Amino acid sequence: MTKNTLIRITVADFIADRLAECDKTQREIAIECGFEKPNIITMFKNGSTKVPLNRIGPLAKAIGADPAHLLRLVMHEYFPDTWQEIEDIMQTTVLTANELELVRRFREVTGDNDAVPLVINRDAVIAIVAA
Repeated sequence: MTKNTLIRITVADFIADRLAECDKTQREIAIECGFEKPNIITMFKNGSTKVPLNRIGPLAKAIGADPAHLLRLVMHEYFPDTWQEIEDIMQTTVLTANELELVRRFREVTGDNDAVPLVINRDAVIAIVAA
């Protein structure tokens, strides 16, 4: 692994982390997502069952996560080649609400020009070079 490679959190770990921060029971979350049995949430949390694609939105909402972020995590982990192909075909990527706000701010400070971001130090500084 190279120095610049970050380890992506697993879907199971992400769900477990969100559940730990959530003030709802797993039963409440299961009901919000339309699952009949609350043990499915435990199965997502421990990675023994994959989150169904049609439940990503409701699950994200129930655990207080950004649906775009959970979708990206799920697709990268479960269907990485398919996800890459979708992004290539669409010529775009799915942005979380926070990422979309960064893009909007970037456009604002660059006067909506095609400015180039320059990473000076990946851990702390990103400069914007106006075109």
